[in-house]
Amino acid sequence: MYLDAKALTGRTVLLTGASGGIGAVTARALAAADATVIAHYRTQREGAEQAVEDLPEGRKLVLKGDLDTPAAARELWRAALAWDPDVDVVVLNAGVIPDTPFDGPDEVWDAGWQEALQVNVIGTGALMREAARYFVGRGSGTIIVLSSWAAEQGSRLRDLTSYAASKAAVRNLAQTFARNFAREGLRVYVLAPGVVNAGMAIAGQDDAQTRAVADGLAMGRLVEAGEIAALIAFLATDAVPSLSGSTVDVNGASYVR
Repeated sequence: MYLDAKALTGRTVLLTGASGGIGAVTARALAAADATVIAHYRTQREGAEQAVEDLPEGRKLVLKGDLDTPAAARELWRAALAWDPDVDVVVLNAGVIPDTPFDGPDEVWDAGWQEALQVNVIGTGALMREAARYFVGRGSGTIIVLSSWAAEQGSRLRDLTSYAASKAAVRNLAQTFARNFAREGLRVYVLAPGVVNAGMAIAGQDDAQTRAVADGLAMGRLVEAGEIAALIAFLATDAVPSLSGSTVDVNGASYVR
Protein backbone atom coordinates (compact mmCIF):
# COMPACT_ATOMS: atom_id res chain seq x y z
CA MET A 1 0.00 0.00 0.00
CA TYR A 2 1.55 3.28 -1.12
CA LEU A 3 1.28 6.42 0.99
CA ASP A 4 2.55 9.84 0.09
CA ALA A 5 5.64 10.77 2.08
CA LYS A 6 3.66 13.57 3.73
CA ALA A 7 0.42 11.64 4.33
CA LEU A 8 0.72 11.95 8.12
CA THR A 9 2.42 15.34 8.36
CA GLY A 10 1.24 17.14 11.47
CA ARG A 11 -0.31 14.03 13.05
CA THR A 12 0.96 12.56 16.31
CA VAL A 13 0.54 8.82 16.86
CA LEU A 14 0.82 6.95 20.15
CA LEU A 15 1.86 3.40 19.27
CA THR A 16 1.86 0.76 21.99
CA GLY A 17 4.23 -2.17 21.73
CA ALA A 18 6.60 -0.31 19.42
CA SER A 19 9.55 -2.58 20.17
CA GLY A 20 7.84 -5.80 19.00
CA GLY A 21 7.62 -7.40 15.57
CA ILE A 22 4.55 -5.61 14.20
CA GLY A 23 5.12 -2.53 16.36
CA ALA A 24 8.65 -1.79 15.19
CA VAL A 25 7.72 -2.10 11.51
CA THR A 26 4.64 0.06 12.12
CA ALA A 27 6.71 2.76 13.81
CA ARG A 28 8.93 2.93 10.72
CA ALA A 29 5.92 3.08 8.39
CA LEU A 30 4.41 5.94 10.40
CA ALA A 31 7.73 7.75 10.38
CA ALA A 32 8.03 7.28 6.61
CA ALA A 33 4.65 8.99 6.22
CA ASP A 34 5.95 11.97 8.26
CA ALA A 35 4.07 11.30 11.51
CA THR A 36 5.29 12.26 14.95
CA VAL A 37 5.55 8.99 16.88
CA ILE A 38 5.27 8.25 20.58
CA ALA A 39 6.77 4.77 20.77
CA HIS A 40 5.65 2.86 23.85
CA TYR A 41 7.55 -0.09 25.24
CA ARG A 42 7.41 -2.16 28.39
CA THR A 43 10.89 -3.72 28.73
CA GLN A 44 12.70 -3.45 25.37
CA ARG A 45 13.72 0.20 25.22
CA GLU A 46 16.45 -0.45 22.67
CA GLY A 47 13.96 -1.95 20.24
CA ALA A 48 11.65 1.04 20.54
CA GLU A 49 14.55 3.45 20.06
CA GLN A 50 15.65 1.63 16.93
CA ALA A 51 12.10 1.69 15.56
CA VAL A 52 12.03 5.50 15.56
CA GLU A 53 15.71 6.17 14.96
CA ASP A 54 15.06 7.81 11.57
CA LEU A 55 12.88 10.53 13.10
CA PRO A 56 14.34 13.84 14.30
CA GLU A 57 14.34 14.45 18.05
CA GLY A 58 11.36 16.77 18.01
CA ARG A 59 9.15 14.20 16.32
CA LYS A 60 9.68 11.16 18.51
CA LEU A 61 9.33 10.08 22.11
CA VAL A 62 10.24 6.68 23.51
CA LEU A 63 7.93 6.07 26.44
CA LYS A 64 8.06 3.26 28.99
CA GLY A 65 4.81 2.01 30.44
CA ASP A 66 2.76 -0.97 31.54
CA LEU A 67 -0.70 -2.05 30.47
CA ASP A 68 -1.18 -4.61 33.21
CA THR A 69 -3.37 -2.30 35.34
CA PRO A 70 -5.85 0.45 34.47
CA ALA A 71 -3.85 2.93 36.56
CA ALA A 72 -0.67 2.20 34.60
CA ALA A 73 -2.54 2.57 31.30
CA ARG A 74 -3.91 5.96 32.38
CA GLU A 75 -0.46 7.09 33.45
CA LEU A 76 0.85 6.16 30.01
CA TRP A 77 -1.84 8.31 28.41
CA ARG A 78 -1.07 11.25 30.69
CA ALA A 79 2.63 10.99 29.89
CA ALA A 80 1.90 11.00 26.16
CA LEU A 81 -0.29 14.10 26.45
CA ALA A 82 2.27 15.84 28.62
CA TRP A 83 4.76 15.57 25.77
CA ASP A 84 2.27 16.41 23.01
CA PRO A 85 -1.21 17.61 23.98
CA ASP A 86 -2.42 17.11 20.41
CA VAL A 87 -2.27 13.32 19.98
CA ASP A 88 -4.31 12.44 16.89
CA VAL A 89 -4.07 8.65 16.63
CA VAL A 90 -3.69 5.80 19.10
CA VAL A 91 -2.59 2.39 17.83
CA LEU A 92 -3.28 -0.33 20.38
CA ASN A 93 -0.78 -2.95 19.31
CA ALA A 94 0.76 -4.19 22.59
CA GLY A 95 -0.48 -7.50 23.89
CA VAL A 96 0.40 -10.83 25.45
CA ILE A 97 -0.26 -14.39 24.34
CA PRO A 98 0.05 -16.60 27.42
CA ASP A 99 -0.43 -20.35 27.39
CA THR A 100 -3.67 -21.59 28.94
CA PRO A 101 -3.12 -25.34 28.56
CA PHE A 102 -6.31 -27.35 28.40
CA ASP A 103 -4.62 -30.33 30.03
CA GLY A 104 -2.24 -28.37 32.24
CA PRO A 105 -2.30 -27.47 35.93
CA ASP A 106 -5.12 -25.25 37.14
CA GLU A 107 -2.70 -22.61 38.38
CA VAL A 108 -1.14 -22.25 34.91
CA TRP A 109 -4.58 -21.95 33.31
CA ASP A 110 -5.65 -19.35 35.87
CA ALA A 111 -2.45 -17.32 35.55
CA GLY A 112 -2.70 -17.28 31.76
CA TRP A 113 -6.27 -16.04 31.84
CA GLN A 114 -5.41 -13.40 34.42
CA GLU A 115 -2.52 -12.07 32.34
CA ALA A 116 -4.45 -12.05 29.06
CA LEU A 117 -7.41 -10.23 30.55
CA GLN A 118 -5.31 -7.74 32.51
CA VAL A 119 -3.13 -6.67 29.59
CA ASN A 120 -5.19 -7.33 26.46
CA VAL A 121 -8.56 -6.22 27.82
CA ILE A 122 -8.48 -4.27 31.08
CA GLY A 123 -5.29 -2.25 30.60
CA THR A 124 -5.76 -1.81 26.86
CA GLY A 125 -9.43 -1.00 27.43
CA ALA A 126 -8.55 1.67 29.97
CA LEU A 127 -6.14 3.29 27.51
CA MET A 128 -8.74 3.08 24.76
CA ARG A 129 -11.27 4.78 27.03
CA GLU A 130 -8.86 7.60 27.87
CA ALA A 131 -8.14 8.20 24.20
CA ALA A 132 -11.82 7.99 23.23
CA ARG A 133 -12.85 10.53 25.87
CA TYR A 134 -10.10 12.90 24.75
CA PHE A 135 -11.00 12.56 21.06
CA VAL A 136 -14.73 12.95 21.69
CA GLY A 137 -14.04 16.04 23.78
CA ARG A 138 -12.17 17.75 20.96
CA GLY A 139 -14.35 16.39 18.16
CA SER A 140 -11.84 14.24 16.27
CA GLY A 141 -9.40 11.37 16.66
CA THR A 142 -8.57 7.87 15.50
CA ILE A 143 -8.10 4.62 17.41
CA ILE A 144 -6.68 1.54 15.66
CA VAL A 145 -6.99 -1.73 17.54
CA LEU A 146 -5.01 -4.89 16.81
CA SER A 147 -7.27 -7.88 17.32
CA SER A 148 -6.78 -11.31 15.70
CA TRP A 149 -8.45 -13.74 13.39
CA ALA A 150 -8.67 -15.96 16.47
CA ALA A 151 -11.19 -13.47 17.86
CA GLU A 152 -13.44 -14.14 14.87
CA GLN A 153 -13.32 -17.94 14.71
CA GLY A 154 -11.78 -19.16 17.96
CA SER A 155 -8.17 -20.22 18.23
CA ARG A 156 -7.05 -23.20 16.20
CA LEU A 157 -4.69 -23.92 19.08
CA ARG A 158 -6.60 -25.15 22.10
CA ASP A 159 -3.98 -23.84 24.54
CA LEU A 160 -4.47 -20.21 23.45
CA THR A 161 -8.06 -19.83 24.60
CA SER A 162 -7.40 -16.78 26.77
CA TYR A 163 -5.68 -14.94 23.94
CA ALA A 164 -8.54 -15.54 21.50
CA ALA A 165 -11.16 -14.53 24.04
CA SER A 166 -9.29 -11.40 25.08
CA LYS A 167 -8.91 -10.25 21.48
CA ALA A 168 -12.64 -10.77 20.92
CA ALA A 169 -13.38 -8.68 24.01
CA VAL A 170 -11.19 -5.74 22.99
CA ARG A 171 -12.65 -5.84 19.48
CA ASN A 172 -16.15 -5.59 20.93
CA LEU A 173 -15.15 -2.63 23.09
CA ALA A 174 -13.75 -0.88 20.02
CA GLN A 175 -16.96 -1.51 18.10
CA THR A 176 -19.03 -0.14 20.98
CA PHE A 177 -17.02 3.07 21.10
CA ALA A 178 -17.19 3.41 17.31
CA ARG A 179 -20.98 3.05 17.29
CA ASN A 180 -21.67 5.36 20.22
CA PHE A 181 -19.36 8.23 19.32
CA ALA A 182 -19.43 8.29 15.52
CA ARG A 183 -21.14 11.69 15.47
CA GLU A 184 -18.56 13.14 17.85
CA GLY A 185 -15.73 12.58 15.38
CA LEU A 186 -14.28 9.41 16.88
CA ARG A 187 -13.03 6.88 14.33
CA VAL A 188 -12.21 3.36 15.47
CA TYR A 189 -10.76 0.66 13.24
CA VAL A 190 -10.01 -2.96 14.13
CA LEU A 191 -7.45 -5.15 12.37
CA ALA A 192 -7.71 -8.93 12.60
CA PRO A 193 -4.41 -10.37 11.32
CA GLY A 194 -3.86 -14.03 10.64
CA VAL A 195 -0.47 -15.61 11.35
CA VAL A 196 2.09 -12.81 11.05
CA ASN A 197 5.70 -13.49 10.19
CA ALA A 198 6.95 -11.54 13.21
CA GLY A 199 6.70 -11.21 16.96
CA MET A 200 4.54 -13.44 19.12
CA ALA A 201 3.09 -15.44 16.24
CA ILE A 202 6.39 -17.15 15.41
CA ALA A 203 8.22 -16.82 18.72
CA GLY A 204 10.02 -20.04 19.60
CA GLN A 205 9.52 -21.61 16.17
CA ASP A 206 12.30 -22.73 13.87
CA ASP A 207 12.21 -22.32 10.09
CA ALA A 208 10.72 -25.75 9.53
CA GLN A 209 7.86 -25.10 11.93
CA THR A 210 7.15 -21.72 10.37
CA ARG A 211 7.17 -23.27 6.91
CA ALA A 212 4.73 -25.96 8.04
CA VAL A 213 2.31 -23.31 9.31
CA ALA A 214 2.63 -21.34 6.07
CA ASP A 215 1.95 -24.45 3.97
CA GLY A 216 -1.41 -24.79 5.68
CA LEU A 217 -2.54 -21.31 4.66
CA ALA A 218 -4.36 -20.36 1.48
CA MET A 219 -1.52 -18.25 0.08
CA GLY A 220 1.15 -20.63 1.30
CA ARG A 221 2.82 -17.86 3.27
CA LEU A 222 2.43 -15.89 6.48
CA VAL A 223 1.18 -12.32 6.62
CA GLU A 224 4.13 -9.92 6.49
CA ALA A 225 4.43 -7.36 9.27
CA GLY A 226 4.92 -4.70 6.62
CA GLU A 227 1.43 -5.38 5.28
CA ILE A 228 -0.06 -4.71 8.71
CA ALA A 229 2.08 -1.61 9.14
CA ALA A 230 1.05 -0.21 5.76
CA LEU A 231 -2.61 -0.68 6.60
CA ILE A 232 -2.20 0.98 10.00
CA ALA A 233 -0.46 3.97 8.39
CA PHE A 234 -3.28 4.28 5.87
CA LEU A 235 -6.00 4.10 8.53
CA ALA A 236 -4.12 6.72 10.55
CA THR A 237 -4.82 9.20 7.74
CA ASP A 238 -8.57 8.76 8.34
CA ALA A 239 -9.03 8.93 4.57
CA VAL A 240 -12.08 6.63 4.67
CA PRO A 241 -13.98 7.53 7.85
CA SER A 242 -16.95 5.34 6.91
CA LEU A 243 -14.75 2.34 7.73
CA SER A 244 -15.10 3.27 11.39
CA GLY A 245 -16.35 0.28 13.38
CA SER A 246 -15.13 -2.18 10.77
CA THR A 247 -12.92 -5.17 11.37
CA VAL A 248 -10.43 -5.58 8.55
CA ASP A 249 -9.33 -9.18 8.01
CA VAL A 250 -5.68 -9.58 6.97
CA ASN A 251 -5.09 -13.30 6.60
CA GLY A 252 -4.46 -14.07 2.93
CA ALA A 253 -7.89 -15.65 2.33
CA SER A 254 -7.32 -18.36 4.92
CA TYR A 255 -10.41 -17.20 6.80
CA VAL A 256 -13.10 -15.67 4.63
CA ARG A 257 -16.48 -14.52 5.95
